[in-house]
Amino acid sequence: MVNKVEVDLNAISHNLRVIKKNVDPDSKIIGVVKGNAYGHGLIDTARAIWTSGAEIMAVADLNEAVELRVAKIRVPIIVLGFVESSEFRRLLDFDIAMTVSDLETAHKLSLEAKRMNKWAKIHIKVDTGMTRYGFAAQEAVENYQKIQSLNHIKIEGIYSHFADASDANFSRGQIKEFQNVLFNFQQARIQTPMVHMAATEGLFKYQESHFDAVRCGLGLYGYYGFKQEMNELQSALELKTKIALIKRVSEGQTVGYRRTFTAKRSMKIAVLPIGYADGYPRSLSNVAEVLVDGKRAKVVGRICMNATMVDVTGLKCFQGDEVVLIGHQGSDKVDADEVAKWADTNSHEILSRISPILPREYHFK
Repeated sequence: MVNKVEVDLNAISHNLRVIKKNVDPDSKIIGVVKGNAYGHGLIDTARAIWTSGAEIMAVADLNEAVELRVAKIRVPIIVLGFVESSEFRRLLDFDIAMTVSDLETAHKLSLEAKRMNKWAKIHIKVDTGMTRYGFAAQEAVENYQKIQSLNHIKIEGIYSHFADASDANFSRGQIKEFQNVLFNFQQARIQTPMVHMAATEGLFKYQESHFDAVRCGLGLYGYYGFKQEMNELQSALELKTKIALIKRVSEGQTVGYRRTFTAKRSMKIAVLPIGYADGYPRSLSNVAEVLVDGKRAKVVGRICMNATMVDVTGLKCFQGDEVVLIGHQGSDKVDADEVAKWADTNSHEILSRISPILPREYHFK
């Protein structure tokens, strides 16, 4: 295998222990495995998270949820994203909970569940500032009561989501608004189901947002999503390739599409058989660094669909040698946070966009 992803399942288990140490003992762990488990590979990664102690799994869409069920992962599963009404039968057949953010969806789901003589499991979302999915906070109690009155609907949870956990004032405002919603439930004598709000950054920053459960995504894979002095988490994924070709470049010679790099001296260039089709972003052109022979080598020229060129002048390397794009080599490390900074994005995108076609190797001791 020339291009491959290596995943350390021990690191994921370790990260789950760190997360448990930082949340309330009674708070459940919802392992978020959307986006092909943030690029780590859905099934093997989800199974490791489940067996390491996560009580619930969360996915982006129904297809991911069904994949988990087919793989005999029997943990409760929540779909956080949109599910079409034409898919409700499959949702119910596989015993999967879904997010409800509007009354029409709830009505349609109730009718389908009644036809099938099954109970549909749902989590109701409240929008406290994300302005995406969710009922408006001031309408939450009224709509909850309407949904609660429907046939064959079981409300298992109510939740919200931080818009910007790095903004303490705004985030605490969201927490307060969600707490007000829950207080209104008490005033209306409604017994609330499982309450959850915090994702990775929120759970580490705002203990008051832990409630009954926390949704851990990025943290399970070794990243906080913010700068942390004491880094207890371990990154689990490494993206590797091999040198396909080494060639000499003369002073003044250009490299790659649109000739965006011009050699200022005689250079040695390594061609790597990996590019943006494999999930290595084009925005890393002329800025990213990879590890070759335990040392850093800079990307030169535009990253191609299936090729990347790097400057290996002065490095001891040969055709077939391993190159690390994300991960460790020697005493150095390039992590997803650093790659994200070069690409002007976040580590979530860098990890989740790694092509699912690339082979995954799993290590567990």
